[in-house]
Amino acid sequence: MTKADDMVLFVQVVEEGSFSRVAEKLSLTNSVVSKRIARLEESLSVQLLYRTTRKLSLTDAGKMLYNKAKIAKLAFQEAENAVTGYGEDMKGKIRITMPVVSASLVLSKSIAEFCKKHPEISVDLHISNELVDLIEEGFDLAIRTAELEDSSLIARRLLDSQWIICATPSYLKKNGHPQTPEQLQSHECLMYKFDNTSNDIWPLYVDGTEQLLPVNGRFNSNHLSAIKRALLSDLGIAFLPQALVYEELQQNTLTQILQDFTRKKMGMYAVYPKARQPDQKLKLLVEHLRQSLQQKQAYYC
Repeated sequence: MTKADDMVLFVQVVEEGSFSRVAEKLSLTNSVVSKRIARLEESLSVQLLYRTTRKLSLTDAGKMLYNKAKIAKLAFQEAENAVTGYGEDMKGKIRITMPVVSASLVLSKSIAEFCKKHPEISVDLHISNELVDLIEEGFDLAIRTAELEDSSLIARRLLDSQWIICATPSYLKKNGHPQTPEQLQSHECLMYKFDNTSNDIWPLYVDGTEQLLPVNGRFNSNHLSAIKRALLSDLGIAFLPQALVYEELQQNTLTQILQDFTRKKMGMYAVYPKARQPDQKLKLLVEHLRQSLQQKQAYYC
């Protein structure tokens, strides 16, 4: 084993937080893992880990090595994936990040189906509304519904997601049914708070011209699912992706309003770094996700 191998092992120990978990994954003994980390420390003449019976923690030198060595580990993984990904057999690992709504509606199930079709491919799915740095965090692919400005990323449009304004019949019966955008300003509006900024200005169209309408409300959240729950509790009016409330609209649990004034659409994209050209398995996954979304097109458009 080389020093580079021991550094990769060190990264795995840090990420797992345990010698025993790494030993189990790699079919090694605890003593072998411990000896290799001790050998690495001896070769570098520094202590990398504080060891207690309960946990492992990094020394300052260990933190520095981990931050550098994890980049090398990712590079080794990319190299392996590139080779296996271009072979006849689909093999390797794909790390994906996507927002909560996309995952819960369609894509988690779609990825599970993809894994069943390709048993040699493993998927690490990270579900979060945060816009993570794909390169820094080692992701191969992200699903994003937003305007894309980062020139270091390549994006493939999968679908357009229509947004609508809606409320429960009970709320509208009690508080009135807005007929014009301006009438929204006298209603309780539920606002999506993204990236610590509350979306209290809604884009509406009057005579074909976009107008940015300020709205008011006592409830906002950074999770669209929380907005939906408040909406279904008769708390107010919400501006949401149609896909999120499609079934409630079909069941008349929710009522769409101001259709003639809403044209907001956001593209849903498969995004990957320019520095990591997609191999065959990643292209196959992106196409699989696109087809899954197309099958649910009525939800989105």
